[in-house]
Amino acid sequence: MEHNIVLDNFFNASSEVIEITSFDGYTFKGRLTMPSGGNISKLVIYVNGSGANTYDNRRSGFNYFDTFADEFSNRGIAFFSYNTRGVDIGDNPPLYNTINDEEYLSYLPLNLVEDVYYMIKSIKENDRLKDCKVYLLAWSEGTIIAPLVAEKYPNMIDGLFLAGYANQNMKDILIWQNTGGSSYVWFAGNFDTDEYGRISRASFDADPNNVIKSILQNTAFEEFDMNNDGYIDKNDCIIRVTAIQEDYLNEMLSAIERRDDIWIRNNYGGSLIPLTSGWFLEHFSLRSNQEVLPGLDLPIFIFHGVLDANVDVSEVYRINERFQELGKTNLKINVFEQHNHDLNFIDIIQNKGMPVGFLAIFDAIDCIE
Repeated sequence: MEHNIVLDNFFNASSEVIEITSFDGYTFKGRLTMPSGGNISKLVIYVNGSGANTYDNRRSGFNYFDTFADEFSNRGIAFFSYNTRGVDIGDNPPLYNTINDEEYLSYLPLNLVEDVYYMIKSIKENDRLKDCKVYLLAWSEGTIIAPLVAEKYPNMIDGLFLAGYANQNMKDILIWQNTGGSSYVWFAGNFDTDEYGRISRASFDADPNNVIKSILQNTAFEEFDMNNDGYIDKNDCIIRVTAIQEDYLNEMLSAIERRDDIWIRNNYGGSLIPLTSGWFLEHFSLRSNQEVLPGLDLPIFIFHGVLDANVDVSEVYRINERFQELGKTNLKINVFEQHNHDLNFIDIIQNKGMPVGFLAIFDAIDCIE
């Protein structure tokens, strides 16, 4: 593990950039933040979501990972974040990163499993961290990677904290996102729903978030009420979105199969979430968390927003039911109303305070023995 200069200073903590060499000789950078004092009992490693992440995830006016580094260090906990393979810090907005296209091809889920293992080995060479417990805090795609690390290296991980949880295989998630499930989450987040989860004409016309003109371009209620029953519900979105997105979804799956990275780059994610056919194909081959998680015996915490349009909140209840069927008690789920895939991170930046979902994560890691 190569240590570089101190990068930042947090309250009662210091942060430095280190280099870690993985199983295949690839070297990537990460940022380790440690509170001041003696030995540290807990280390949190953030397992990235999809795309070209950096160890600070700088955005205009803030660094995403500063929130975690600062909060954990204030609680006496070390925190580590890292660059995705093929990615480094850059100067250009909005993502402030640079991508080496050839190296980025090695950004594959099973490589990430090994990368996390090598992170742990390298970081624990630090005398202050050699006896610490290691917790993986994973988001989105990371919630698929982290359980695989725990499964393969059970003696290295002491707990999983999974936010924006992906219970299904990535292919099933992609299909859900493009066949109406994700669309209805958006509607439910922008209009008042009744006890059956439906949006009435009156609720639609009330337009509490002023999205009819700005986003829906004044589309009439009837255009969304596909079965003409006087409500907009999930079934309406499935009918409408499937009709609109069916050709796109089929072409997307075809492009993945024929390894057409140019089509994928131009039609999915672009520069904001650049993904490759190799990334998709390897994910498609993996077992889902519905299969993997029940085989794990370490403490597992899930944090998920009801308004998560990236992954289906119903899958959180599904995995919880599976644990109950098996009589396993090592899973605790936390579901938050009015929280999105990021658990309302933007509230922190807009000075609205710490969202309930974030506080739950910090408190759970702080309190775990």
